[in-house]
Amino acid sequence: MEEPVLVLDQVSFHYGYRLVLEDINLTVWPGDFLGIVGPNGSGKSTLLKIILRLLRPSQGQVSLFGQSQEKFHQWTKIGYVPQNATSFHHGFPATVQEVVLSGLTASLGLFKRPGVKGQRRVSEALEQVGVAELRNRVIGELSGGQQQRVLIAKALVSRPALLILDEPTVGVDLAAQEQFYNLLLELRKAEGMTLILVSHDVGVITEHVCSVACLNRKLYFHGAPADFWAKDCLGQTYGSAARVLRHAH
Repeated sequence: MEEPVLVLDQVSFHYGYRLVLEDINLTVWPGDFLGIVGPNGSGKSTLLKIILRLLRPSQGQVSLFGQSQEKFHQWTKIGYVPQNATSFHHGFPATVQEVVLSGLTASLGLFKRPGVKGQRRVSEALEQVGVAELRNRVIGELSGGQQQRVLIAKALVSRPALLILDEPTVGVDLAAQEQFYNLLLELRKAEGMTLILVSHDVGVITEHVCSVACLNRKLYFHGAPADFWAKDCLGQTYGSAARVLRHAH
C-alpha cells in the first residue's frame, strides 16, 4: 500500500497568544491536486510553512512521505513557489538560467558549481514550463506570467515529488492564469507529481483541482470540489455574506 505524501495529525499553531490553526487533520495522497482556500488571515500560508518546517506546530504531528517530519531529510523531494514570488523589479540582474540554477543549491551545496548534469536539468525544467527560449533573458524584464513559469522551473529543477505553491496567480492576468493551471495539470499527468496550491480565488481553483481544503483557523471541509459547492461550505469558511464569481471559459 502506498504511503501518503503528507499527514497532518491534530496540528495547532499559536502566534503568541493568538490561535492561528486549531486541530488540523489532513491527509494528501500521491498524485492529488489539492487546493487550499480560505479568507485572508485564515492560516493558509502558516499551514504551508509548517509543512515546509519553516514553522513548528504548537501541537500535533506532521509526516512527509511516510516519515515523521523530525526524521525527514529529503527536502529536495519538495518544490516550493512562495507568495509574491513574481515581484522581481525591472533591474533585477539575474538571468532566467541563473534563477532556475539556484534551485539546485539544496542538492549541490552552496559553493559547489553545477556540472553538465545540473545544466541539463535546468534545460529540462525550462522546456517543461515552455520558456526555454528565455533562458538568457534578465528575469526582471519578463511579464508576470513568464516570471511565474521561471519560478516553477526553479522549483522543478530538483525533480520534486511534491510541488507547493502559495498564491501563485496573484498579479497575473486571467489568460496567463488559465495557461498556468493547464501547465500544472500537464505536470501532474506527465510526472505523477502531487500538487498543493493555496489560493484566495475559490471560483477559479475549484474548477481545476482534484480536492479542496477549506481553512479558516479550523479545517471546515476536505473533499471533492463538487461536494464543496453541494454542501455550501462557502458560508462556513468565508461568512454568510460571501459571493464567488465563477469564471466562464
